[in-house]
Amino acid sequence: MINSVSAVSFKGAASEMSAQERINAPGKYTRTNSSGSKTEGAPKKKHGFLKNLARLVVAGAVVGGALLLGFRKNVLNVLDDAALSDAKFMQKVGHYLGKFGKYIDEKVWSRLPFVNKNAVA
Repeated sequence: MINSVSAVSFKGAASEMSAQERINAPGKYTRTNSSGSKTEGAPKKKHGFLKNLARLVVAGAVVGGALLLGFRKNVLNVLDDAALSDAKFMQKVGHYLGKFGKYIDEKVWSRLPFVNKNAVA
């Protein structure tokens, strides 16, 4: 049996390390990162301005098309002033979406040459 008061020390050279050095020391189950940090070696990504612009244009076209379709199918109704003052929240939302659909119909859709043969360019 080992006497706790004996002069024999089993710590070896590891006893010179501080507690923080022991925590940060590589162990059996740690990964070594030989290439440094990941951000230094990785190539920088380009911002993709054209890709983001294309996404924005497509999203705008989809929303505009949906509003135009809603206006043309009379799902989004434009209310008159008396009905608008008595309307509930969702009816007002439908009114303003209908106004935007009407705007798209008048300013964009009706001016397309394949829709209206008499359109002025």
